[in-house]
Amino acid sequence: MKSSSVLQVGAGSRTELGVTGIKVSPIGAGTWQWGARFYWGYGRDYGTKELSEAFVACLERGVNWFDTAELYGRGLSEKILGTFVTSRDHESATKGPSLARPIIATKFFPYPWRWHRSSLRRAVLASLRRLKAESIDLYQIHFPLPPRGSGYWVDALGDLAQDGLVKSVGVSNFSADQTKRAHETLGRRGVILASNQVGYSLLNRSAESNGVLETCRELNVSVIAYGPLAEGLLTGKYLPGSPPPFFRRMRWARNHLHSLPPLISLMNDIASKYDATPSQVALNWLVRNGVLPIPGIKSATQATDNAASMNWDLSDDEFAILSDAT
Repeated sequence: MKSSSVLQVGAGSRTELGVTGIKVSPIGAGTWQWGARFYWGYGRDYGTKELSEAFVACLERGVNWFDTAELYGRGLSEKILGTFVTSRDHESATKGPSLARPIIATKFFPYPWRWHRSSLRRAVLASLRRLKAESIDLYQIHFPLPPRGSGYWVDALGDLAQDGLVKSVGVSNFSADQTKRAHETLGRRGVILASNQVGYSLLNRSAESNGVLETCRELNVSVIAYGPLAEGLLTGKYLPGSPPPFFRRMRWARNHLHSLPPLISLMNDIASKYDATPSQVALNWLVRNGVLPIPGIKSATQATDNAASMNWDLSDDEFAILSDAT
C-alpha cells in the first residue's frame, strides 16, 4: 500500500498486500463469527448453512480473501473455512480453473504458556490441518502479549516464511513502534512484513492518532481493519431505542450508541445517492483511506452488501464530511 494511493474499487479490482505480490480484493471477509457461540451466537442464530452461503456470495461478488484465527471458536472457524475451501477446490477441479482459490489469512495467539518458537511451529501446523492447506497465505501474530516480547515471535515468523509454511507474514494490534521493529527484524532476514491488522472504523480512529497508519504507509505495510462496522453499530441497525445484544452493548454501545443517530443520518444521506447502505458507506470510507477492511459475515445478505461497497466511490467532499463528523 503506497502512502499516497487510494485503493481502486470494483468487483474485479485487486490491490497488493504490502509489497508481497499477493493480490487481494479491497475488502476481505472476517470470520470471527464462524464458530463463536458465546459472543456471536453461532449454532443458535445461524449455522454452517448460512456461512456456506456467505462464503459463496463473497467469491461470486469479487471478495477473494478471508481472515480467521486459531482463537476463533477454538479452531472451529479455521475448520469451517477449510471445509468450504476444500469443497471449492473440488468444484474448481470439476468445472475448470476459472474458480480461483481464495486467499486465507490466519493468526497465532501467544498464550502465556507458549514460551518457545517451537510453539509457533506447532500452532501453524495445527492451523494447516484445520484449514486443509499446505501453506498459509498470510500468517499473523494476533497480539504482542507478554511474557515473550513481540520481537521474539516476529523473528520466529521469519523461520516459517523461510521454510515455506507461510507465504507472507503480518502482525496484529501492534503499535507504531512495534511495527517498525517488526519490519526491521524481518528485513534483516530478507522477509517482508506484509500487514498490521488493527481495529479501525469511523467510530475507532485511533490508528490515525497513535501513528500506526502513518508508520504503515511509510513502510509500505498494509493496514487491515478489523471491526470496520463497529460490530454492527455502523450498519444503522442499532440505535438508542434498539441496542445490540448484551455483550456487544457493553463493549461498544455504551460509548457510542447515544451519539450515533446524527452519524447514521449523515451516512443514510450519502448512501441514498448511490442506492447503497450505511454499511457500504463505512467500508467505502476505509477503502478510500487506503485501508483493507474485513467486515464479519454471517449470511449471504451481509456478504452481498459488503461486496457492493466495492462498486462505487465516495467523492472527496463526502469523504471529508465523514472524516470531520467523526
